[in-house]
Amino acid sequence: MWTTQRFPAIWLLPALLPVALMTIYPIAYVLWTSMHSVLLLFPDTPFTGIDNYVRVVKSGYFLDALYNSLLFTAIAAPLVVVLGTLTALFLQRRFFGSKIVRSIVLLPWVLPGAISAVLWIWVFHPSFGVLNGTLRAMGAIDGSIPWLTSPKLALISVVVAHVWTQIPFAVVLIMAALSAINSETLEAAAIDCRSPVRRFRHVIFPEIKSMFVVLLIYNALAAFTTYDLVYAMTGGGPGTATTLLSFQIWKESFSMYDFGTGSAVAFIVVAISAVMILAITRALPSDLFEGD
Repeated sequence: MWTTQRFPAIWLLPALLPVALMTIYPIAYVLWTSMHSVLLLFPDTPFTGIDNYVRVVKSGYFLDALYNSLLFTAIAAPLVVVLGTLTALFLQRRFFGSKIVRSIVLLPWVLPGAISAVLWIWVFHPSFGVLNGTLRAMGAIDGSIPWLTSPKLALISVVVAHVWTQIPFAVVLIMAALSAINSETLEAAAIDCRSPVRRFRHVIFPEIKSMFVVLLIYNALAAFTTYDLVYAMTGGGPGTATTLLSFQIWKESFSMYDFGTGSAVAFIVVAISAVMILAITRALPSDLFEGD
């Protein structure tokens, strides 16, 4: 009892140990693999040091994949949080069929990534896609827009699909944060401040800003490590237009059967993700979570 009173963190060990085991061990194993030559067809795993990392950095795809990953993250993460917040504010209102609308909004969350990719392929396909068909029917275009075969449009298409799959989670968390706001505070704000924009800025946002930031960090990591939509929709193409670092992990490991190089890419992703978390948290105001 004396030990637990002096070191209360001991009470957290039953929960922290499994989490640490499932986090530290895989990362350590990836680091070990990245420093060895691990080829599927050869049983020997000689130590190579940083050779795999040098090979990855000097490869023709690395800079393109890094640029695409950072650009993808910079576009997708803020979009998810902003659109999720706007959707949550709309769904907080009571209107006829609001429960049905909430269920429909949450539908993309329960769909596997591969199924979501197939749905968006049907939307963006150049020949029989729903989007091109609708635009042609409206007379907006005469031919077909190459959504998935144009280098610039392909990345935008994947971003749209990714945002669609991630918005429901943001909606759920923002709605939870909104429900925790004192109803009397909202009623007073509605009387004193007629402008919805000013009411959100001065009353609502200060109450949900911590959840807003947490979602931004989570979605930045989710976007930076996304894989399934890229694999199913474009396969990293055309060329390297949608090749992300996370997709390159699969390509090196399961297409080239070079698990050493694939692990090197994976550890680079882990390192960049850690730097992103550290940079975002250091940029936050110190009083962000006070009172939460």
